[in-house]
Amino acid sequence: MAKTCDEIDNAASGLTNTERVRSIFASIAPGYDAFNAVASFGIDRLWRRNLVRGAGLTPASAVLDLAAGTGDLSLALAKQGRPASVLGTDFSPEMLEVAARKGAAYDGPTALRFEVQDAQALTLQDTAFDVVTVAFGVRNFPDRAANFREVLRVLKPGGRYVVLEFSRPPFAPFRALYHFYLNVGIPLIGGMLTRDRASFVYLNRSIRCFPAQEALAEELRAAGFREVSWRNLTFGVVAIHTAVK
Repeated sequence: MAKTCDEIDNAASGLTNTERVRSIFASIAPGYDAFNAVASFGIDRLWRRNLVRGAGLTPASAVLDLAAGTGDLSLALAKQGRPASVLGTDFSPEMLEVAARKGAAYDGPTALRFEVQDAQALTLQDTAFDVVTVAFGVRNFPDRAANFREVLRVLKPGGRYVVLEFSRPPFAPFRALYHFYLNVGIPLIGGMLTRDRASFVYLNRSIRCFPAQEALAEELRAAGFREVSWRNLTFGVVAIHTAVK
């Protein structure tokens, strides 16, 4: 039987997937923002704006941002969506240290804070949030089903889970070009900016191995979400999935 992407990467590193992912993001935290800006040609900001616009936020919304990393989406939610509160969480303290420094400069009506949490085992109250978001984090959860169960638990009835993630461009010639860029460009840029090329080889593989749009939608439906839909951005390089509790 052929090995999965995770089995290959874990065997090579000698770590479990959770340990491997935590180690990667601890290592690349200082250069992560620069990498995002360069590798996406600055389009990552547009992707996050689209997520905020599609999240259906109101001034009363309580928002949980999972895998918040260095806080870019949490800050975009606060600045553009202006909900009542945003809790940005991540299981990498090193990433959240960067987020907290950026968040300290925020001066607006939204109550913004950051907290270390594992998205697969949240220590948060049931039915506490109107919206849960995640940007470029779901593909790195070792157990997506556990994350989906936790999101359903902490969402209020009728609440939305909004997922921004790299996906699979449907046009084959463009997809081939994109995959070449993932294989060659991402490790090169990541290595230059963080001196940790190996971590970006792993992150490239995590994108290539992630389910396509319909497959992820089916996973969300199987987990118990309803009204699951998605929208492609940048020719399907990324997609925004929305699911309702």
